[in-house]
Amino acid sequence: MPQSGYEATSLDVLVDSRTETVTNLLANSVPVRDELQAVVAGVATRLSVPVVALNLVRPDAVLIAAATGIGGWMAETGGVPAGWAVCPRVVNPDKPLIVVDLHAEQWGPFRSADLYGAARSYAGVPLRVGGTVVGTLCAFAPDPNSFDATTVALLEEHGHRAVRLLDR
Repeated sequence: MPQSGYEATSLDVLVDSRTETVTNLLANSVPVRDELQAVVAGVATRLSVPVVALNLVRPDAVLIAAATGIGGWMAETGGVPAGWAVCPRVVNPDKPLIVVDLHAEQWGPFRSADLYGAARSYAGVPLRVGGTVVGTLCAFAPDPNSFDATTVALLEEHGHRAVRLLDR
């Protein structure tokens, strides 16, 4: 059976490539930060949710390039350790993800309510630059089961716009 390019590539090469690409994109995001903020704010308005984020995902951390509704220590540090975040579950299989109830899932050694507070639902889509999955556009809602396929389609549409901004 023929192998795809993904199957024939070492996982180490993919991780190293993603890390380098994400690091470069984070630096490149600074000049377009206001435009990225407009993208996430538009998504938050369309979905009527308090939190939308454009995250760049490295093996060790999820870095916030633009977001609405994120405060406290996450806003101050500009990200979270990868093991504490949902976004790597979108990036690594390169597939959209809907989590019906964040509080019903186990997230490492922490209680879900401690990590996600009032956020109960999650929807995220992968962002690709030059064939490399570099992050997510994601939304959080305060009620369980808030997202569906329509949400994923909206995130994908706006995700393409965000990638064009990042990849200038």
